[in-house]
Amino acid sequence: MTIARWLPGLATLRTYKAEYLPRDLAAGLTLGAVLVPVGLAYGELAGLPLAGLYGSLLPLLAYALFGSSRLLVVGPDSAMAAIVAVAVAPLAAGDPARLGLLCALLGVMVGVICIGGGLLRLGFVANFLSKPVIVGFMHGIALVIVGSQLPKVLGIKAAGETTLEQLASLLPRLGDTNPVALAIGVASFAVILLCKRFVPRVPGHVVALLGSLLAVVLFGLDRQGVAVVGRIPTGLPELVVPSVTLADFDLLLPVALGAALLAFSDTMVTARAFAQRSGDRIDASQELLGIGAANLLSGVTQGLPISASDSRTAVAEAAGSRSQVTSVVAALVVAAVMLWLAEYLYYLPAAALGGILIAAAWSLCDFGEFGRLWRFRGISLAGALVTLAGVVALGVMEGILLGVVFSIVLLLRALAFPPDAALGRTPEGEWHDPAHRPAAVPVPGVLVYRFAAPLFYANCSRFRERIEALIAAAPAPVSAVVVDGGTLQDVDLMGCEALVEIEGELAARGVRLAFGNLRDDVRRDIERGLAVDGEGYCFPSVAAAVAAVATAPPT
Repeated sequence: MTIARWLPGLATLRTYKAEYLPRDLAAGLTLGAVLVPVGLAYGELAGLPLAGLYGSLLPLLAYALFGSSRLLVVGPDSAMAAIVAVAVAPLAAGDPARLGLLCALLGVMVGVICIGGGLLRLGFVANFLSKPVIVGFMHGIALVIVGSQLPKVLGIKAAGETTLEQLASLLPRLGDTNPVALAIGVASFAVILLCKRFVPRVPGHVVALLGSLLAVVLFGLDRQGVAVVGRIPTGLPELVVPSVTLADFDLLLPVALGAALLAFSDTMVTARAFAQRSGDRIDASQELLGIGAANLLSGVTQGLPISASDSRTAVAEAAGSRSQVTSVVAALVVAAVMLWLAEYLYYLPAAALGGILIAAAWSLCDFGEFGRLWRFRGISLAGALVTLAGVVALGVMEGILLGVVFSIVLLLRALAFPPDAALGRTPEGEWHDPAHRPAAVPVPGVLVYRFAAPLFYANCSRFRERIEALIAAAPAPVSAVVVDGGTLQDVDLMGCEALVEIEGELAARGVRLAFGNLRDDVRRDIERGLAVDGEGYCFPSVAAAVAAVATAPPT
């Protein structure tokens, strides 16, 4: 393998066009200006104010080297910050130093998991998060963010561990709301949404940050009870490998697995969406390496866990980005702010960060997806709502787990009770379900049966029951059963044992069993299961099987 194979960023630099540089520089400056308030907001959400900025430095460079997308922007996002706030912060028991240590460990673990998955070419694993689970999670995490930021916007304190408990604790204290803080939060939220709607090239996050900062300084709003960020340490993060115990590792392992799966899934969805617009191609396993390297570097620099950001990628694209040079420039802008400009953020109001985060939560929501799930299949909507309720009522990881388990149960149910039909033959000689093709006429004395699923331990009893029921319901005595193997994609040992029993029971009643249109590997499995060479049982087509059993006596 060449270096360019593992480091696509180097291949991009080799073919980089000089005319791209002005656009990438302009896009990088714009993106860097956005990363500062967003990084501060996500760090505030996680309980680690600087971690959001730290996660916007070296991780961008890592993805620029290892990622396969030309435009994707990575960094801390609302989902990853919420995972730290909800799943990691309780483990720190109120100790900021321990929270920082656990957050760094989580980033390293997510990085190692993703890098391992990339080396093993496990990009397909992202498919295990189904669409309903993702929809439910995104809307649930939006409610979690709103619940955690409303106290800052209202200027009051909340209690409770879950979102429901926090919201419930706010209700009796709404009369204590600070109107100035509320105005700042609402204004920040409105500015971001209005800029996004009417002037998308203007970074609303920067406008909200500068406007609220100037308002506090000019009008002395901090003396009117408006909480401010306070002193932010200057300087760049150090490279430190988190020193933890085995017990810490055990506590974080399930969180890291869930965060890695979520980060990769989000990265693939965002990368593919922007790749379609630009005509690029995305390598799923390379994306695992890219997001893994970004998380690993974020962990050793005390940053938040990393995922893709559709909003920041959209900002870069709208500003004219042509390559990952944009992310490199943006990281340099963040570094400059942390070295020389951090002291000027002292008077940044917490309510403005709350408004920025609530705007980010709003961008996660697409309520039309619920209608789409309902129109497609009502049970899909149920899966999304179960995940949403789990995230809000139980916690982030518990909600994801609940949604995944619900999806697996639905999958197993679909496999255990698959669609099936007694087929008839059309005048053209094709075999179809008469319920859908009235021209398909059953062959007298022959049951042609289609079972649209692999035959395995969970559905072999159903297979037998349906054949028995269809034989009993047939208008004329059945002398042969032909199984259409076109949809029988696999058969396990219990499936073969069931076939042996079915064949014996049918033969005792004078009914012959045959198979048509089987795949070669399934045919071999069935031959082994029936302890025969297949001659007289397996035929190249349904028509050939029907012709054979209609003229030959049962064996």
